[in-house]
Amino acid sequence: MTTLITTTVAARLALVGATARAHDLYSAAGVDFYERLVGPDRAEVREILALARDTPGAVLDVAAGSGRLTIPLVRSGHPVTAIDLSTDMLAHLRRGLPDEAAVETVVTDMRDFTLTRRFGLVILGATSITLLDDAGRARLYASVRRHLAADGLFALTVAGGASADSLAVATDRTIAVPGAAGDEPYLFSQQIEEAGTVRVVNWVRLADITPGAEVPVLTSRLHVLSPELLAEELVAAGFAVPHVAPVRTPPGVDILLLTTSLSRHEGERR
Repeated sequence: MTTLITTTVAARLALVGATARAHDLYSAAGVDFYERLVGPDRAEVREILALARDTPGAVLDVAAGSGRLTIPLVRSGHPVTAIDLSTDMLAHLRRGLPDEAAVETVVTDMRDFTLTRRFGLVILGATSITLLDDAGRARLYASVRRHLAADGLFALTVAGGASADSLAVATDRTIAVPGAAGDEPYLFSQQIEEAGTVRVVNWVRLADITPGAEVPVLTSRLHVLSPELLAEELVAAGFAVPHVAPVRTPPGVDILLLTTSLSRHEGERR
């Protein structure tokens, strides 16, 4: 049975007699950290805005989080429905927009959601597909199918190239994370499990590792996925063979955008 605390973090805390207190990276205490970590990241925004400009209808942002994609879409004039399982994340999103903004937020599971409309564009950014196991991805695809307009597009991202390679190996390093008083050093620990198909990720602020302390550890459990596997799954789920293109990113970061639509057979059944 997997644990959410990596062996490296457990050993580091044991050296000073400290214990771990696990927190979900995407809720409560994790929300502020997540925003500090990825908030300035503009990867995918340019490409998603371009898709939205060329696709009629409303946009559904799946696993919208704190609004890294939702907010630029709304500010560009697109009506957006943002869904996420984390109430805390959606609250952060709403604080980033004026009250009259054309956005609807819904707390729901991306694997099983039921909304009252179909969408011209459904997006799943930030490589969030990796949060789901095989069964969860199949349920997600079915939910997207039910909500995608007949001529709509479904777009999702996954790591590629060197970035994908780095997700398949254990890693422990110190990373500077922006904070209100300047950068703060965090221990980032990635542990590989289940024959290389799962990675458990921990973030620990080094200043919190003190003798006898109960140390907050931000955790996430993610699946290692390739664009080839996702393309096969999408076709099997009733979508067309996806178009795969690189996302414009900083040097050393490789992200791929998969864009697909309902297969001809699926569209004819509508």
